Amino acid sequence: MLAFFEHRRSPPVLNQIRPGMGASCSAVRRLEERCEELGIKMTDLRRILLHGLLEAGPQTTAVEIWKTLDRMMAYGHAPSQGSIQRNLNLFVDRGILRRDVTADRQWHYSIAPERRATLAMTFVDAGTGQKIACNAPEIVTLLRRVAAEHGLAVQTAAITVAPSAGQELDAC
Repeated sequence: MLAFFEHRRSPPVLNQIRPGMGASCSAVRRLEERCEELGIKMTDLRRILLHGLLEAGPQTTAVEIWKTLDRMMAYGHAPSQGSIQRNLNLFVDRGILRRDVTADRQWHYSIAPERRATLAMTFVDAGTGQKIACNAPEIVTLLRRVAAEHGLAVQTAAITVAPSAGQELDAC
């Protein structure tokens, strides 16, 4: 007897969610945007997991999310518990979800509040040591995305620069 099934299960897709069972499209879209800002690739499995998270409510366990997804799927199947747990860990690591551990060692998941702290970005003149604040949102977004790809979060950033020939440094 073969140890593996002949056919691999196909991943769940959004059109398998029963009408009226999915979470608010706008709430899911906001979470997708947060994920993309942090460098998380959005797959169908992750989109369905976001629906299940929102539908299950705050302070829910991975098993409750799995059961919610099982009820939501009209035809097909819910993702495996292992796939759900791996993606929950990713969302916790990137700050999308918050995991609370109870006294009986159960993990409960909730949507983490958005961190909107402004990133302090500073240019430092190599010759004089003068610090120049830079408030360029595109640079901040790029730094956050690169850091998230490496599992890091940027707190502050300082870039040492030198003026080009005959030019003075200006603030961004």
